[in-house]
Amino acid sequence: MKALLRSPGERKLALANCPIPAPGKNAVLVKTAYSVISPGTEFTQADQARASLLQKAWQRPDLVVLTVNHLKSEGLGRTRARVENRLGRPMPMGYCAVGRVEATGENVTDLRAGQRVAIAGMGQANHAEWNQVSVNLACPVPDAVPDRKAVFATLYALALHALRQGETSIGDQIAVIGAGLIGQLVAETARAAGALVTVIEPDLARRKIATGESRAAGFTKASDAPQSRFDSVFICAPGKGNHRLIDDAARLCRDRGTIICVGDVTPNGRRKALYEKEITIRQVRSYGPGRYDPNYEGRGEDYPLGHVRWTIKRNMQAALDLMADGRLDPTPLITSEIDFADIPDHFAKGPDPAQLATLVRYRNAETAPFEPLAPSVRTSVLTHDRLRVGLIGAGNYLGGGLLPLLQKHPDIKITACCSQSGLAAVALSKKIDGLRMKGGADELLEDQSINSVIITTRHDSHAELAAASILAGKNVWLEKPIAIDRAGLDLLREVADRMPRHIFMVGHNRRYAPMAAKLREVLPTDVKQFHYRVRITPLPGDHWLHHSDQGGRTIGEISHFIDLIKSLVDSELVELNCHWIDRRAGDSIWQLRFADGSMGEVSYLHGSRGEPKEVLEVTAPNFSASLFDWKKLRVNRRIVTRNWFGQDKGQAAAIKAFAGAVTSGKHPALMPSIEHEIDLMARILTAANTTTAQPPN
Repeated sequence: MKALLRSPGERKLALANCPIPAPGKNAVLVKTAYSVISPGTEFTQADQARASLLQKAWQRPDLVVLTVNHLKSEGLGRTRARVENRLGRPMPMGYCAVGRVEATGENVTDLRAGQRVAIAGMGQANHAEWNQVSVNLACPVPDAVPDRKAVFATLYALALHALRQGETSIGDQIAVIGAGLIGQLVAETARAAGALVTVIEPDLARRKIATGESRAAGFTKASDAPQSRFDSVFICAPGKGNHRLIDDAARLCRDRGTIICVGDVTPNGRRKALYEKEITIRQVRSYGPGRYDPNYEGRGEDYPLGHVRWTIKRNMQAALDLMADGRLDPTPLITSEIDFADIPDHFAKGPDPAQLATLVRYRNAETAPFEPLAPSVRTSVLTHDRLRVGLIGAGNYLGGGLLPLLQKHPDIKITACCSQSGLAAVALSKKIDGLRMKGGADELLEDQSINSVIITTRHDSHAELAAASILAGKNVWLEKPIAIDRAGLDLLREVADRMPRHIFMVGHNRRYAPMAAKLREVLPTDVKQFHYRVRITPLPGDHWLHHSDQGGRTIGEISHFIDLIKSLVDSELVELNCHWIDRRAGDSIWQLRFADGSMGEVSYLHGSRGEPKEVLEVTAPNFSASLFDWKKLRVNRRIVTRNWFGQDKGQAAAIKAFAGAVTSGKHPALMPSIEHEIDLMARILTAANTTTAQPPN
């Protein structure tokens, strides 16, 4: 399919070939009929696309700090790869469209194939021939509303949310500053709600459209409008850094009035009027409650009607219903209509003050229908002269960590890739010649030219994707954890019994690290004591690892450290216990006991800034060793190896081991079998869920 993308550093937007995405569990796949260009927002985005990677990084102080930290620990090469992967990914344009549902995710029950839907959201309702959209951002279109009107549902939802922020009701006096597309919609919806509207806009043509044949008043500038008259003032003009907009709105407000910032407005103004009138300033965050909430958008969880009356989807539905009975009509706002093929030229011309809404028309008859593919069981030959690899998932770890190493290996050829939205695959296609972009894992697994897959998706999908890959006859590299619950482990155990000869490797790279190998050489055969201190840093509150369906950060990472200790002890793990200090945060202490009497402890706790992330100490009679953050290994008080230019946690050696196993068809001694990996994760889940009460403070 074609999609309009903005790539960092490039001078213009372009239509790019992208895979048709498969619908996620809580999403629908929509064939686009129309999208609408919102000129204020989208031309600003187009300008931002021209920024270089350095400029984009400088605009993100959080990434600057992260980059400096990675530079200290990992060196220049890997840090550069991380930055390029994070900031160099192309971004889609658009956020409001309409089309027909072609396929639904397994958890979607209120939408069906063939149904017309209005869709919303940056990154979802794109200027693209196909869109994968969350079920809560897709709203059924009434039969009475044609597509050319329904495409405005998202924009009307934004206007309705603005009115709700202003608590607008019948008879309210409101002023709208700025009669661009959003200002027009705010004025129209306010009149439909029974408010008395005054429009302030210097452009005569826009002012006439906004006032129309109604009795709404219009003024060229705020100083011409009556002062201290309005219950609410909606700022819909671009005002980033313009402090006068707040001052103008404050003069217009009555005592205890409300200023609603709908656009990108700097909420600063002189204190005098704001204080004397005790004015309230409110922001409008997109189209309503639910936006930017991963549970609402990603998992399809709705808010209870009695507690949150007007969510995004309910605002969209209200807008469509008001269009159906004629109280809202966006037709006067359509100033141009173009074919999808002409959209890059439209943006190349730059913004036109005479333009309000531009409709983008799609020729769906030329787009192949969506046909989901089901994986089948295959019995391919397991030894290969070269790995022909398909990548399932293309996030930051893959792009910034594994990919550069995979590309350097002479026996590995990366041939295909799929990602959740497809855009990460597009980014990889710019780095890898001949890469085939796939619409989803099912399509990739049907490709018989691929003999091996590397899975780096979110944790809740690991077990299912690994099982499907084994059944499709592929050798598998699976990032940890292999599963987050018993159901996932049972699924893997079932397919392992059915297809026992495939190479299966979990990305426990630390056991392959050069320092781990050196430590293994010098460890005594006596009973040993291991103390592994892991210090983690807080994640942003909206990070996906916090989602309840991902198993939690600890379950996602702890197998790394337990596996390393297990690989250093030539004895069976007979007992594993977990003591939670703060389960919500992930802070915990894990205790290991081995058949030979060796003991281990992993303290997985939040640490302070500047503290080493990982310190492993090993003691035995007449022996001691310390491994500091994969930079220095000391044995019996003597440094035996040191990394001067970053860390080596074993990714390169792990990839070499995987490639060697595939080409030979045999698991090397250091690579655990799938049965051993399942058993380790089962022990971790048991320990995590049968722990005794938290230790007292």
